Amino acid sequence: MKAMVIDGFGGPEVFRVADMPKPEPAEEQVLIRVAYASINPADWKTRAGLLPVVQGPFPMVVGMDCAGVVEAVGPGVTAFVPGDKVIAMSGLGQGMSGSYAEYACVPEMRVLKLPSALTLAEGATIPTAAASAASTIIEVARVAPGSTVFFSGGAGSVGTFGVQYLKWIGCKVATTCSTRNVDHVASLGVDRVIDYTKEDTKAALAAWAPEGVDAIIDAVGQHSLPADIVDVIRPGGVLVVIQNLLTDVEAYDLDGAKARGIRVVNNIMDARKPDARWFQVEAWRELVKGIEAGAIRTPPYEVLPLEQAGAGQARVEDGHVRGKILLKIGDI
Repeated sequence: MKAMVIDGFGGPEVFRVADMPKPEPAEEQVLIRVAYASINPADWKTRAGLLPVVQGPFPMVVGMDCAGVVEAVGPGVTAFVPGDKVIAMSGLGQGMSGSYAEYACVPEMRVLKLPSALTLAEGATIPTAAASAASTIIEVARVAPGSTVFFSGGAGSVGTFGVQYLKWIGCKVATTCSTRNVDHVASLGVDRVIDYTKEDTKAALAAWAPEGVDAIIDAVGQHSLPADIVDVIRPGGVLVVIQNLLTDVEAYDLDGAKARGIRVVNNIMDARKPDARWFQVEAWRELVKGIEAGAIRTPPYEVLPLEQAGAGQARVEDGHVRGKILLKIGDI
């Protein structure tokens, strides 16, 4: 099979096209013929050697998710048959290869059938971004329906899924974006869109929710929020940093948060499972129910050929990508 591989960690230039053996599904695994793989921040961090759970072997196929058609199933698989259109989170980091290839083997529990109203390209925007948003909201922040939530970064793929899921469960939601994305983010149904290029985020939140918000979810990082943003959280609330290796919990006023009983945590440690194959899976399934119900729509996307994986990753690494960048891998 054709795949984009790396022979060692480095910049976008380390990618090369290679012929790799077609994988065979083992027990409880699904072999997917890949149509599209999305480019996630975790993908460029894998390539750069920044993810401790992914350290070889080489040549390595990266890629955290995909959409395609079931080619074959391993022993014990009951939920899928060859020909099913599916979306999946890959098994990269669990001893399996990633999704930048014509075929990918994936643990059965990390596969879902493609929502019937969606194309495979639309489906490819879902897995990693939706799982990150849902797990952060459900498992880590433990947001209750009816809560008041600030979810930073509403124009990105994680934010797009996050704010819509929060509205679906009945929350009052504010988010941030730049001027060019205000109309798009407003169309997602959020209650308050803060243009961070024109407004002071903390002041805008204090005016919008004078009694404080129940939760803040930082999906942008890179010190885009002030350290004292914890001041606008109600006592007993929570601030969750979606871990991006560029900003962690230490970026915030931890002493001030502790004094008011506010948890400040990242979204990885509190979501870990004894069986890593289930990481973020259950929360992901909950959000996809909203997509299937027509209450949550997928983000905008653009498509690049597989051979431009490095260039696409460089854009994601640089930030400010609206929605998703997909890699076209197979004609299905």
